[in-house]
Amino acid sequence: MSVVLGALLLLVGAAIAYHLIERMPRLAQAVGGSPRQSDPRVAVAAMMYAVATEHGPLTAEQERQIEQLLCSRMGIDPAAARACLADGRRVANRVHGDLNSRLHQLLGPVEHGCSRREKQDVIEMLQSIAGPLAKRLGPVREGLGRVSATLKQG
Repeated sequence: MSVVLGALLLLVGAAIAYHLIERMPRLAQAVGGSPRQSDPRVAVAAMMYAVATEHGPLTAEQERQIEQLLCSRMGIDPAAARACLADGRRVANRVHGDLNSRLHQLLGPVEHGCSRREKQDVIEMLQSIAGPLAKRLGPVREGLGRVSATLKQG
């Protein structure tokens, strides 16, 4: 009888641990262990995608703008920009929470892999994608403000 009770407690403990681990979204989990998981370009694309889709689906114009910013600011070719956006879209769709939370979950590769000037470029790219929403009170302005503060600290 005590063996059955011990096994039952062990299973309940394992289920609780599994549930807690699954609720902690991380970029590495979101990408699925891909070697690109620490690529700041993918993280930036995911952040821009999250900002652009905060109030609706991504439009063709927003997609072109994100790809153009990746090319011009990050120095990658159009095919690489499309690949980064595709990877970024997958990553962004796997993180959860409000916009501020999602942006911070995606921030690690940028914080650790970018220079101060590159971080400033990321801030400007996010503001460009946000457009007028970057200045209006609301989740986009709040999220961008907090991400900007975090990037300027490091």
